[in-house]
Amino acid sequence: MKVIRNEKHVTLRARIGQWASLAGMAVLGSGLVISFTRPQWLGISFMCLLVGLAFSQVGLYFMRRWVRRPRPHEILEKALKGLDNRFELYSFCLPAPHVLLSPQGLFVLRVQPQEGEISCKADRWHQKFSIARFLGFSGQETVGNPTRAAQTEVRELTAFLESHIPDEPVEVQPLIVFTNDGAELSVSEPSIPVLHYKKLKSYLRGLGQGGLSTRQRKRLSQLFSEQVD
Repeated sequence: MKVIRNEKHVTLRARIGQWASLAGMAVLGSGLVISFTRPQWLGISFMCLLVGLAFSQVGLYFMRRWVRRPRPHEILEKALKGLDNRFELYSFCLPAPHVLLSPQGLFVLRVQPQEGEISCKADRWHQKFSIARFLGFSGQETVGNPTRAAQTEVRELTAFLESHIPDEPVEVQPLIVFTNDGAELSVSEPSIPVLHYKKLKSYLRGLGQGGLSTRQRKRLSQLFSEQVD
């Protein structure tokens, strides 16, 4: 399988996580020093606390997604490892973050890194309550609505294709992929397939052949490669 990844995108966000974490610790430390040495500056100390916590949460979020290994996109690549070179995975290069070009079709892979008990019934999502996540200590965003997010990514990629190859409509298929080993999924009646990353390869193989012709794949591959800087 071919993996085409925008390394600049990944590196920039990893640096944001590192610098935000350092800034958070520095501001929190300053607030602590002020509270002991200048108790009359209570307002400034409290402001340092709020700003430091904000920086720390931003840093924690970016560190978890872009620094801590394995990163979600690396898990996705691992899940698809072993497929032949007719499969091309584009990460952070196109309007949708993760796009898979394959003989089975063109897919938008909506990556969800959340852990814990997550359920989806007829596109209604629910994640079991967690104190750590509620207080922001886990650095992990809530599951939100992956169905809606995947549909948005499909629309954005479809609009891109219509503007570049209007003479050849291509169906973009969404897949929702959870990349956390701690994700416990309970899914019923979803409008979009929902998979754990360990089942992604077998799912694709089970679709059979014929989603895209060789000519279509080559044309899309050329178009996508032109977007990679």
